[in-house]
Amino acid sequence: MRFNSPEFLAVFLPLTWAVWFLLQRRGGSRVGAAWLTLASLGFYAWWDWRFAPLLVLSLLVNFGLGRRLADPAPRGRRGWLVAGLVWNLGLLGFFKYWNFFTGNLNAALATSLPVLQVVLPLGISFFTFQKIAFLVDAWRGRVKDVRFGDFALFVMFFPQLIAGPIVHHGEFIPQLQDNARWRPDARKFALGLTLFAAGLFQKCVIADTLAPLADSAFGLAAYGTRLRFFEAWVGVAAYGVQLLNDFAGYSYMALGLALLFGLRLPVNFLAPYTAGSIIEFWRRWHLTLSAFLRDYVYIPLGGNRRGYRLQLLNLFLTMVLAGLWHGAGWTFVLWGVWHGLALCVNHLWRRRSGTAPDHAATSAPAWAHGLTLLAVFFGWVLFRAPDLLAARLLGESLVGLHGITVPVAWSDWVNSLAPVVRARGLFPNLTVTPTALLMLALAGLFAVRGPLLLRWIGVSADEVTPGPASQDAALAPAGRDLHWSRAVYAGAMFALAVAALARSSPFLYFQF
Repeated sequence: MRFNSPEFLAVFLPLTWAVWFLLQRRGGSRVGAAWLTLASLGFYAWWDWRFAPLLVLSLLVNFGLGRRLADPAPRGRRGWLVAGLVWNLGLLGFFKYWNFFTGNLNAALATSLPVLQVVLPLGISFFTFQKIAFLVDAWRGRVKDVRFGDFALFVMFFPQLIAGPIVHHGEFIPQLQDNARWRPDARKFALGLTLFAAGLFQKCVIADTLAPLADSAFGLAAYGTRLRFFEAWVGVAAYGVQLLNDFAGYSYMALGLALLFGLRLPVNFLAPYTAGSIIEFWRRWHLTLSAFLRDYVYIPLGGNRRGYRLQLLNLFLTMVLAGLWHGAGWTFVLWGVWHGLALCVNHLWRRRSGTAPDHAATSAPAWAHGLTLLAVFFGWVLFRAPDLLAARLLGESLVGLHGITVPVAWSDWVNSLAPVVRARGLFPNLTVTPTALLMLALAGLFAVRGPLLLRWIGVSADEVTPGPASQDAALAPAGRDLHWSRAVYAGAMFALAVAALARSSPFLYFQF
């Protein structure tokens, strides 16, 4: 089931919240939590019920392993951890990477390993990381007396089950153990609805409007078409803005839905396209993934503890693994290589220039912002292209190797230029209309300003990010109440999003 579907908006969400509200008032938080767990399982099974038993089995195995690892007395705890990692990575590897690895082995070694018709379960990339973090922390002694009901809701809580954010058990489970947080709260409810409306607007009105531009450019490249400079940049820019609004929109919807039930999820995006460096970009893009990679990949590899050269190597390897995690294909691996190299170059530049490690994006020069966006958008070519040939063709087009063109609607303007300009090949044969370009420009502006929705609504990121229970008391400090105008804006965004539902598509990270 998708957040941008009529059945979710009209049936599942109102019914789930209403039953939860009644159970909370009459049966207590434990009963409400049990209902949310069952509803979340139904939410997951809606797409394909055959994968629901797999989710439950994985939950049971990981809870049992976590209890075993949390007990410091038994011997062989490292073996139990290895078993848990093999179990989780084995499931992910089979469903997501079996055909990728067997196909490459067959091509390289002339073997005949079977290529299976494997369907990727929804959200397996996200909840696998959640469970790995839980097991590793249990082995490190950071998990204490987790009840099964809390763990089950942590794994299956529907707002974050399909596409994140990647929630850490230390952020989520303590909220379930604090009954005061489970009481319905008007401020949280209003804030949750506003965040959900804003996220739905980002997805249905902005991301889905730009999707045809992006799909057209990448689809033509997949068929071997050599796009010209302007065509390629319109398509790649459309995809970059589409991806941000699609994924950030989902994340804001997840935050909003969690607040409806009195819970907080971590903020996942902080205006990443305003970054002044690649390092800063990864501090603003997919924050929960960056945190997981840092704590459970980069630091275990050695981090920065073994010298500068090994630090750069560890950083590079972490990003290569991040690329492979995003998709079973060489384009994703090369996307990870691209960002790994970019991060290493950024660190070397900082070391050579003496730039402070906490160099803020706001103080970066304009050329640094532009160079960062160029690096990020060139990387999106690898991320979105269906194969290496299409990525190469688009990359060549972005640097003008296949010529330059402008929209057909601008033909009069082009014909009025000096002959020397016309002689350079600026032929008006692109079918992108000025209206589409205006939409792209406005969406690009929203990509820069829109992710600051928390500030626009009138709250800070700390107010919706998991933290101490004392935060709840300060959720609506003086002068920070949701103004009526925000409710009007949120209502307008929701109405526009609902009107666009008929042409809305699945989230880019839906089956991931």
